[in-house]
Amino acid sequence: MKTSKKLLAGLMFSSLAAVSTSAMAAGFQLTEQSVVSMGRSHAGAGIVGDDVSAVWYNPAGMTLLPGTQFQISSTIVDLDIDYKGLDGSRENGRDKPAPIPAFFVSHQITDNLWAGLAITSPYGMKIRYGSDWTERERGISGSIMTVDINPNIAWKATEWFSIGAGVSAMYTHSKIKNGLPIVPVGQAYVTGGEFEYKGSDWMFTYNAGIMLSPLETLRFGISYRSAAHVHAKGDYTVRGNLGPMGLSQTNYGYGDLTTPETVMITGTWETTPWLRLSALARWANWKNFKDMRFYTNANDGIYSMLSPQMSSKLTHMTLENNWKSVWLLSLGADIKVNNQWTIRGGIALETDPIHDQTKRTALIPDTKRLWLTCGVSWAPTKNWQIDAAYGHIRGIGHRKLYSHNAVTDAYTEVGKFEKMNAWMGGLQVQYKF
Repeated sequence: MKTSKKLLAGLMFSSLAAVSTSAMAAGFQLTEQSVVSMGRSHAGAGIVGDDVSAVWYNPAGMTLLPGTQFQISSTIVDLDIDYKGLDGSRENGRDKPAPIPAFFVSHQITDNLWAGLAITSPYGMKIRYGSDWTERERGISGSIMTVDINPNIAWKATEWFSIGAGVSAMYTHSKIKNGLPIVPVGQAYVTGGEFEYKGSDWMFTYNAGIMLSPLETLRFGISYRSAAHVHAKGDYTVRGNLGPMGLSQTNYGYGDLTTPETVMITGTWETTPWLRLSALARWANWKNFKDMRFYTNANDGIYSMLSPQMSSKLTHMTLENNWKSVWLLSLGADIKVNNQWTIRGGIALETDPIHDQTKRTALIPDTKRLWLTCGVSWAPTKNWQIDAAYGHIRGIGHRKLYSHNAVTDAYTEVGKFEKMNAWMGGLQVQYKF
């Protein structure tokens, strides 16, 4: 028992120490909190009862988990964001593959009361282009890392109805670098410039869920997670040239954005002792993500030498998104081969969040996505279970990129992302006391 506890603690520490993420769902939302769930494209997430991630997906699902259970997982993600310009130029936003770690524990307090803890990375982004690529004004590099600490409780009111809720303390750390457009002020121009922001913030959100079990083999769930309003504080840097004069200054600055609130509706049906079918419909309110705003209140140094109009342009940067709500729809199946082995697969479709296609940025070049996933679980003993999964996400919608003329405020097509694909592989360990 002591060895098992030490192993779990070590795995948790090393996983959290390596937190680094890549955008996988619409925008920079990460759905990959469970390897078992990923294997069936997250169909039935939180209410199947075969792993501890219910703590995060739908806390009411904890009532399916007897005793005390631990789970730790990591999903490795590799992106392929291949761009080709109309002028023949090429670039790829691929960065190094990144892990998405998660840790869960649930404990049954009484016959009707459960408590659980989820430590996850619900949002993330990691993308990088060459600093001198042709469309640097649409984005050079970006990364968003989050750690969400989410305690929950669940109550089994009756044999057919359960309810759960929790609160989250979420830490975010972001880095954004964007090329500056040629900014005119009278006869003067800022050229060859770039804007960079690094900042972090803590915020609080909440979540809740219910689960209905009209039959022993049939369950439905609905869960809600609130939006997070990020007001990060950090370093605000502008570099460039104003005529013969070079600009380079770092000041204390701020970054503001809002994540979507989400509603998830799930169902699962054990059709036979060896076959389970599951489904999911998730709504995410990306209307919240109208823009990303970065600014500094500095009026010293180089800014004091510029006109108020020029200074305002360089101390307030807004990356416009103008997004809309999206749906993730998925179907999945689990086949129980025997008491030790289970195999699963899933398919999902996620709608395009970009309302105005001319506003697509290279930092978050989103589109409609098709998911294809598969997985396997092995339970060598009644206490241990090892899960693995693989998935491919393919961008199948609009992929054109437009440049923005700061003088005329016009958008012109400049190229297309020929690929917006992602590959992911995950490994997970569960232990039941």
